[in-house]
Amino acid sequence: MAPRARLPLVHSLELSRPLLPLRALAGLPHPFMLHSALPDARLAGPGRARWSFFGADPFAVFRGGDHLAAIETWRRVAGRAPHTAGQVAPGVPFTGGAVGYWSYDYARRLEPVPARATDDLGLPDFVMAFYDVVGAYDHGTRQTWLFSSGLPLEGEAAVVRAGERLAQVRTRILAAGRAPLVVERPAGPVAVQGTFDETSWRAAVLQVQEHIRRGDIYQANLAQRWRVDRADALALAPALYESLVQVSPAPFAAYLGLEDHALLSASPERFLELRGGRVETRPIKGTRPRGATPAEDAALATELEASAKDRAENIMIVDVLRNDLGRVCESGTIEAPALCELERFPQVMHLTSTVTGRLRPDVDAFDLLHACFPGGSITGAPKLRAMEIIEELEPVRRHAYTGAIGWVGWDGDADWNIAIRTATATPSGLVFHAGGGITADSDPDAEYRETLDKAEGLRRAMSAVLGEIRLGNGVPSGA
Repeated sequence: MAPRARLPLVHSLELSRPLLPLRALAGLPHPFMLHSALPDARLAGPGRARWSFFGADPFAVFRGGDHLAAIETWRRVAGRAPHTAGQVAPGVPFTGGAVGYWSYDYARRLEPVPARATDDLGLPDFVMAFYDVVGAYDHGTRQTWLFSSGLPLEGEAAVVRAGERLAQVRTRILAAGRAPLVVERPAGPVAVQGTFDETSWRAAVLQVQEHIRRGDIYQANLAQRWRVDRADALALAPALYESLVQVSPAPFAAYLGLEDHALLSASPERFLELRGGRVETRPIKGTRPRGATPAEDAALATELEASAKDRAENIMIVDVLRNDLGRVCESGTIEAPALCELERFPQVMHLTSTVTGRLRPDVDAFDLLHACFPGGSITGAPKLRAMEIIEELEPVRRHAYTGAIGWVGWDGDADWNIAIRTATATPSGLVFHAGGGITADSDPDAEYRETLDKAEGLRRAMSAVLGEIRLGNGVPSGA
């Protein structure tokens, strides 16, 4: 009698490039790619840009609704999911589980945030899908693995399903074309609507600073949003994402195709990683544009590293995250092994800190997410009061922007980004944001220019597909 196959089934692949699976799976329901698009991992620290993951056609999807029921369903499935893939492909951190996003507005389920900003997109505040087939691409070795668990079935039926599903996905990927996506690009400029112009932005910054003078907060993250009206934006989402990761590669990039909308992220910021009980968060605070020459770039880097304002802002948020981790981590385990490290990305450079801890054994990844959500780097300090002020000043809800995109494995490990440098495509258009932390010392004009610097990668990527997009003279949308 032949021995019973071990689940998940594992198969190796040869890929010409890591984006190929997204092209192959784009026609299936809920395709995803969690993509370490940064070509030089040293820009974000050793090992932080090593893995990309992909998949499609989940066996269960949860959108909005009862988030606690969704989490409990994950816990039940995880309790019977196979966990032996590491014996065949050691070191692969994610071989199956939940993938999705938790929008900034998901915080309303966790904190008493007032509802004042307009919800003009009408999208769910979270989407979490369960994948029985997941691919992993190792940027270090250029090896690719496919894992198939056979879920939601069990026993011999699961083994049969795992084999069939593995073969289907493998065949589809190997048959995918390798030519670049070609989109006819309009010749003229594209109309863009912004939630702030320079005058209204300056007024909003001054209002934040007035709250600081009153002692309400120490800082708040203020953002503006731009909208491009395009009836084909959702259909063009895969091409827009390919353009984005070419123009603005990032260690925590992501693509989620979600039927009525898609998320395209080139995030440089890790929100939370949970690996074997160890937690890591890497808040970003402090930004400068990249220089046009090596000398100018070095001068800007020196200026950023020497900036007392930027360093103080970064350390303030480190304290917020230390407090958040303290809710779920073992006492005495929270540390900040790195403060205000300089990291360079294609359009900007940042100061990034690292905070770590050891998760308590009585809590799991979702407890961790809820304790820290939304990230302190994109809200302010104190967090809840800063969120109330954001709600007063930003005219439209952020939705995915400054939420989190990532995965939770059946083994309990997890990894989420902060969804900055992120666009949302819908059947009517494309929206994207950029923002920054406002302190008592902020210069409103400099803060406005910083949002343009942060949006530059998205602007260039979308211009390559949609036609020339110009920012900096936004027209208030009234939304």
